[in-house]
Amino acid sequence: MPHTYLFLDTEWADWEGRELVSLALVNSRTGASFYAERNPLPGNPTDFVREVVYPLLDGGEVALNDLQFTHALRTFLADVAEPVVLYDYPTDGQLLLAAISGFDLLPSELSECTAPPANLRSTLLQDERVSLAIEEYFTERAAERARRHHALVGARALYAAWLVAGHPPDTPA
Repeated sequence: MPHTYLFLDTEWADWEGRELVSLALVNSRTGASFYAERNPLPGNPTDFVREVVYPLLDGGEVALNDLQFTHALRTFLADVAEPVVLYDYPTDGQLLLAAISGFDLLPSELSECTAPPANLRSTLLQDERVSLAIEEYFTERAAERARRHHALVGARALYAAWLVAGHPPDTPA
């Protein structure tokens, strides 16, 4: 079976990129997306995160505790054939792995969760064409530019930039 590319973006609360705020994935084959926010949010965010990122969050049913977040993410990934996650910033990949692993939850707490994906692969995109296309995407779209630091907007921008940069929807860089 051919790979399915998932375009990833995350937002985090601290300078080190250890405290996940939100995570989004966009499926290149179906356009389906995953989006979740942590609840409670990290309590000591940087000023930028407090002033720019937190006001963009959706809240409500996408605000999940760590166990719910991990379960929802694993469930989404379980429905994807041969998933390959593409992202443009190293912290995104690290935070994805932390969320799949269950953050700091104990194995006994994760026992009711869907199993982590065994066949998941991920790749850091280091493609100047994609980087330029992301900037063009936000330059041309005022509404998306205003929500640039919302993880789902970022994941959709990455996928659009991938296509604009000349990559077919389901082929690696």
